[in-house]
Amino acid sequence: MRRGGTIVREGGPRLARVLVRPEFEPTLPALVRRRFGLPERVTVALLLLAIAGIAAALLLVRPQVDGEAQLVHGEDPAFNLVYATGALHEAEPQAGELARLEGRRGRQAVTITVRPLALPAGEGDVAHGVLPTYASAHLRELAAEHDHFQLRAEHRTRINDAPGYEVRFRTGTPRNFTFGTDTLLLPDEEESQGGLLLSMRREVDGPVKLTDAEKDFSDDASEAFRSLYFGTGRG
Repeated sequence: MRRGGTIVREGGPRLARVLVRPEFEPTLPALVRRRFGLPERVTVALLLLAIAGIAAALLLVRPQVDGEAQLVHGEDPAFNLVYATGALHEAEPQAGELARLEGRRGRQAVTITVRPLALPAGEGDVAHGVLPTYASAHLRELAAEHDHFQLRAEHRTRINDAPGYEVRFRTGTPRNFTFGTDTLLLPDEEESQGGLLLSMRREVDGPVKLTDAEKDFSDDASEAFRSLYFGTGRG
């Protein structure tokens, strides 16, 4: 039916009338009806369902792929970490831990933990004087705790301007390696209290050579590890 230059299509007593201008004819539902014999109301319903499905998929999948979240420990010592939600998630801290992140992809499993760092009271440049000595004792404990322990590196470091001392090591067998990084961090060079032991363990099942997806996951874990800030803000 034509009214004032506009075609009025009536789909039945329970459907609202749809006004379609002549230049937009024929509509997709009309084309489907002519070619396949499918009623126009069914085509419209299927299109609406498809749009709803795509919207739901974007809401569920995109935050896991592209999203970031912030883990905040507000009690003393206060700190925060930022992590990719598609790679890691917050887990219940275990005994002695202040915070814990976990993740798995393919042959890799990653755990990032934060513990309080109990240093002996010191004066002066604690970061350069006390931390290396404490790290040496920490290394001896790691070597006694793990089979096939291999020290890969140790050096002074900074994470977001916090001074620290880092040790990197490997344990396990060629078919089941664990790569570890422990970083002893202080809020200030001359402050022995309020320090943190930041640890990451990355377990790899099978050959060490990683796929591109596994490398991306490893990069996400490393970025989360090195995102730590003292305090609840981002610096």
